[in-house]
Formats: sequence, structure tokens, C-alpha cells
Amino acid sequence: MAFDGVWNVCENDNFEAFLIALGVPERQRKVVMEDNFKMDIKQEGNRFTIVEISCFGTKTSEWTLEEEFENTLSNGSKVKGKFSLSTPNCLQGHFKKLSDGKDFIIIREAHGDTLVQTIKINGEEAKRTFKKQ
Repeated sequence: MAFDGVWNVCENDNFEAFLIALGVPERQRKVVMEDNFKMDIKQEGNRFTIVEISCFGTKTSEWTLEEEFENTLSNGSKVKGKFSLSTPNCLQGHFKKLSDGKDFIIIREAHGDTLVQTIKINGEEAKRTFKKQ
């Protein structure tokens, strides 16, 4: 499974613009940008478990491909959506922020020991690159 492992963020490209578009307050944005965020991803068939470890604490989400679910982002925002597997190494998620209806897309592509996460919202595109631990 291409996504299995512990992934540490190593690079952000335009990520603060995404946080602004999502409505994250400036003080939280500064903390997020300096955080050593990591994800522990486990895939069992169509079922995913992701443990996110950040300065805001540890959060676990469990979901199944192609099934809608609700989730809470690190900043406390509630979202609803689902992930699809477009190729064996590419997850595409379409989500809506419940408080204001903002739509956004998350694409996670795994290539060996590198995971690139692209996020699109309101015409902004941000990328986070992770390395496998």
C-alpha cells in the first residue's frame, strides 16, 4: 500500500494562502506554518486510518474510500466529504467546510518515500511535501 507509513512534513508551498482561504486566524496560521506536522497512515483495503500529530494535539480519522464522512481539521473546523483512489498511489478528496460551505479538494500522491499533498480552495493551490520516516 503506497500510503502506509509515518510521513513528516518537510516543505510547504503557498500553504499559508490555503489557510487564509480556509479562514484560519493569523495567530493559528503562524503556529501551523512552524509546526512539525506528521501523519501516520494505515490502509487496509478500502479502509484508511490516519493519525495526525501536530502542535494542536493528536487526531485520528477513519474512513472508507467512496463513503462520505465528517471530520474535524486541526484548527477545529468541521468538514464533510469523501476520498476516491484515482490510481493506486493517488487519493482525491472533495470536501465542504460545514460552517461556511467552502468547497476544497485534497490530492495526496505517494511516490516511494515522498508524499505530495495538493490542496485547492477558492482558486488557491497549496502543496505540502512529506518524507517517509
